[in-house]
Amino acid sequence: MRVDILCPAGSISGGPEALHQFCGALRDRGVDAAMVYYGGTGVSRVPPQYTYCRAAVRNKAADDPETVIVVPEVATSLIWRFPAARKVIWWLSVDNYFKWQHLNPGPSVLTPRQDVMHLCQSHYASEFLVRAGASPVLMVSDYLTPGSFPLGAAGGRVPAIAYNPRRSSDMQQQLLAAPGGRAWVALEGLDKPSLAQLLRQVRLYVDFGQHPGRDRLPREAAASGAVIITGRRGAAGFDNDLPLPVRFRLDEGDPGFQPRALALIDSLLASDTHFLQAWEDQRSYRAWIDSNAAAFAAEVDAFLAALAEASCAPA
Repeated sequence: MRVDILCPAGSISGGPEALHQFCGALRDRGVDAAMVYYGGTGVSRVPPQYTYCRAAVRNKAADDPETVIVVPEVATSLIWRFPAARKVIWWLSVDNYFKWQHLNPGPSVLTPRQDVMHLCQSHYASEFLVRAGASPVLMVSDYLTPGSFPLGAAGGRVPAIAYNPRRSSDMQQQLLAAPGGRAWVALEGLDKPSLAQLLRQVRLYVDFGQHPGRDRLPREAAASGAVIITGRRGAAGFDNDLPLPVRFRLDEGDPGFQPRALALIDSLLASDTHFLQAWEDQRSYRAWIDSNAAAFAAEVDAFLAALAEASCAPA
């Protein structure tokens, strides 16, 4: 069996990293898997950020019954170029599928087909697909870059709040504009070492944006030892995707959202006792993040078993 994993050329973000992790995991299991980059010319090397994945690169994907074509949800129309191959759509997000849907003409990918399998990076995506009637649906998540976000100490942190300005929302903007002189730190223009260093220094990471999948930045912040506060939109509304204690996941639809959010933030910034208790309360979330790599490995094994079973089933 050959697996060709289609990936946008030159893209450095969570989705492409997951695609490279998947390729490496398949190769570790003896599968002839490789990345095939689209949207660029002459790209023949794995980006240095992903060399730890041990992925390989091919210049062209194959179209035959022995090949499995894997595409991210932002490029679903690519699967129709491979009528003879088995096809897998990996839903690394839900929201980005709709964002780029206008660039993906063709039949609906949500209609069940014998030659199309769906993988989900989040339970948010899985529920969406099940409600839409797509099948079969399997879970394959991802994990943080090994060693990139070492846990920082709970004590000695500055009373500051990190946030992602690219994930702006009305709720987030209301908090940023609220009086009180809080120290907000925008996470932008940082490589991973600089990001990790900053996250080991601040007390809080706050994210009231839309969570289109099982996002990396909350996990990176928590792995570094910051206390996480989020909303409940998208994947953040699913315990299996963001297993934070409920008091740290605020309902943006609550009429009292802003004062509740500010009260929680201020208590964690002003009181060492409250912050250290919150840090302890999120220990289980950090342990879950540490377990992501092992869960991913088991999910890849389940995917290969499902492929083998499907290949033996009658047409």
